[in-house]
Amino acid sequence: MLSEAIRRIAKGSGAGRLPLEITDDAAVLELEPDPGSPTTAAVFVGSAAAGQSSRLRAVSRNCLKHFTPTLPVFDPDQGTLQSQLPPELHALNATKWSYGTSADHLASQILRLVGLAEDERRLFVSYRQVDAAKLADQLRHELIDAGWDVFLDRFSIPPGADFQRRLDKELAEKAFVLLLETPTASGSPWVEHEIAFALQRRLGLMSLTLPDTRDSELYPALDSSARFRIGESDVVGAAPEYVLTKEAIRKVVEEVEQRHAAAYSLRRESAMLEASEELRRCGYLVRPLGEWTLVAEKSDRREVVFVTARAPEASDLRTVAQLRALQKPYVLPTRGWIVHPTEDIDTDRSSLIRWLSRHRQISSTPVMLLAKRVA
Repeated sequence: MLSEAIRRIAKGSGAGRLPLEITDDAAVLELEPDPGSPTTAAVFVGSAAAGQSSRLRAVSRNCLKHFTPTLPVFDPDQGTLQSQLPPELHALNATKWSYGTSADHLASQILRLVGLAEDERRLFVSYRQVDAAKLADQLRHELIDAGWDVFLDRFSIPPGADFQRRLDKELAEKAFVLLLETPTASGSPWVEHEIAFALQRRLGLMSLTLPDTRDSELYPALDSSARFRIGESDVVGAAPEYVLTKEAIRKVVEEVEQRHAAAYSLRRESAMLEASEELRRCGYLVRPLGEWTLVAEKSDRREVVFVTARAPEASDLRTVAQLRALQKPYVLPTRGWIVHPTEDIDTDRSSLIRWLSRHRQISSTPVMLLAKRVA
C-alpha cells in the first residue's frame, strides 16, 4: 500500500521523471554511502517487533551517523512510539500512520525527504473576520496538522508590510484558495480581490458555504460546482462564533485534499499545453522528456522546459539543472527554463533566482512570455 502510494504521488507531482527505487531490504542502509550514491531516505515503520530488533538498532545508528534522511512512523492505535521503534529514533519527529488507512500523506512526506516531491500543499484562506474568525482559526490548525502550508492574514502578515502586495504574493505561491462563504463575505473588497485574482489566474478554488448564508449572499462569480455546503448539524455554536464538528472538519479537509489535487494537476497540464504551443509557434520541435518537462529543438539550439503550477522557487533550479544534464553531451546549445502560469509578483524572489542561475544557462519565465524569451 505504501509503495503504491509513493509511486502514484511521485508521478502526479512530477517526481516520476527521476529514478525511484523502493525496497524493504535494510542491507542497503548498513553500507557507508559514497558521494556518488543516489539520495536515500530511511523509513522505519514501527511495530512491537521493530522496537525490540537489534538489527534495526544498528541500522538506525548507521543512518544517524551518516545523516541519512530518516522518518520514524508508528501506529497510535498500537501503542506509543517508544514501544514500536528502536531507542535511537525516539528523539526524531515521528509521523503517525494507522496501518490500513490511506498512505498518501505519509508518501508525500517520504518523497520530500529525498527531494523528489515539491511541497505543493499550500492553501490561502479567504474570509471576512467579522463573520468567521474562529472558524478560520480552526481550519488553519486542522490543515496545518494535516501537512498544509496555510496562509491566514491575521497570522501571516507582519506589522508594517504592504498588505496588498503581500496578499498577491501569497496567492501566487499558494495556487489554491479556500473561501469561507459567509453572509457578508461577498461584500468585502479584500475577499473580492482575492477571488478575482484566483479566477483570473486559474488558481484552484473551493468555497465552504456556511449554513446561515442565503442564496442572495453567495459570491456571484462562483459556479455552484466550486461550493461545498455545510449544514446546520455540521457546526457547533452560533454565528459568528461557530466552528465545525469533528466529523465535519474531517470531511472538509478530505474535500480540500481532493479538490486541490485535481486543480493542481489541471493547472499544470494547462501550462504544459500552453508552453508546448508557444514553442511550436516559434518553430521548435517539441517532445516530452518526462512528467511536467518538455524538450524543444531547432537546428541551432535546444530548450529544456520544466513546468510548475505555482511561482518558481530556488529549489526548481536544481530540478532543471538535473534535467538539463540528461541532455549531455550538448551537441546543441542547451538552455533550461522554469515555466510557471502567472507573472512574477515577488520581485525579491525573482531577483534571487536570476542571481542563482546567472552562470547556469537556466532562467524562469511566465508561460505567456516564453515565446518572447526563447527567441
